[in-house]
Amino acid sequence: MYGWADLPVSEAADRAIALQEWKQAVAERMIAVDFRPHSHHWQIMAQIRATKHEAGTIEVGGTRTMCFMTSWGDGVFPVSADHDADGHLVQIRITLGDSQRQAQLEAMYDRFSLE
Repeated sequence: MYGWADLPVSEAADRAIALQEWKQAVAERMIAVDFRPHSHHWQIMAQIRATKHEAGTIEVGGTRTMCFMTSWGDGVFPVSADHDADGHLVQIRITLGDSQRQAQLEAMYDRFSLE
């Protein structure tokens, strides 16, 4: 992980602005500046980057939330829950990719291609 952690927001903002100005002064300087105060996004991405399976959980609004990386990009994925005979949750299934989704993804790329 790169950047500054545990700084007051004003100090981190000053550093980010100075870095952005340094980058823009010379076109060949290849650095990404992404100022994100310690938000839920920052918290979950720190976990994702630190784990072998690129997954993590955080609490948002009193609810435990899971986040993970996929090779399928951003999108809407069907989620199914399986319950036992007593109605207890035993499994959650998320369909990331199947032949229908692959066809839809390819159609979308074809439609929005810049070529």
